[in-house]
Amino acid sequence: MPVFADGPTCDRLASIIADPERRAPPVNYAEIDASRVIESCNRAIADEPNNGRYWVQLGRGYLKRDEGLKMLDAFETAQALQYPVAWFALAVSYHTGNGVASSDRGRAERLYLEAYQRGIGFAALGLARLYDETGSEFFNAERAALWQTRFDAFQARGGS
Repeated sequence: MPVFADGPTCDRLASIIADPERRAPPVNYAEIDASRVIESCNRAIADEPNNGRYWVQLGRGYLKRDEGLKMLDAFETAQALQYPVAWFALAVSYHTGNGVASSDRGRAERLYLEAYQRGIGFAALGLARLYDETGSEFFNAERAALWQTRFDAFQARGGS
């Protein structure tokens, strides 16, 4: 198996905490250097175009640079490659409205549920927050508590 120089750099610069398949310590959004992420992840993708992890990390770079269409394209490419955390990344975008024209909580809910089914424990936290939004049509204290309990159990098992 060949070793690509830009893959580890892409991982090191933009690894997402919700990704159980990450190859480097997670990088907080505030610490992302968008230009470096976009450059290194694009080079990594040139070497391995079917690596969904690189596409998600590239999307984080575009999000940080406030390039929503490119972010969505990167996350959707990762989703098409069946990379599990892509569903979570898209869910967060649609939940918060970051990088998209407006939030779409219904779509976010569906994406969080799919991400959870695909083994992304952080999707439980997203659902807990979605259902805990007072005044939202999704507000449901019981569902919020259920999903928070599932996230807490995930964390207790060492999830990160």
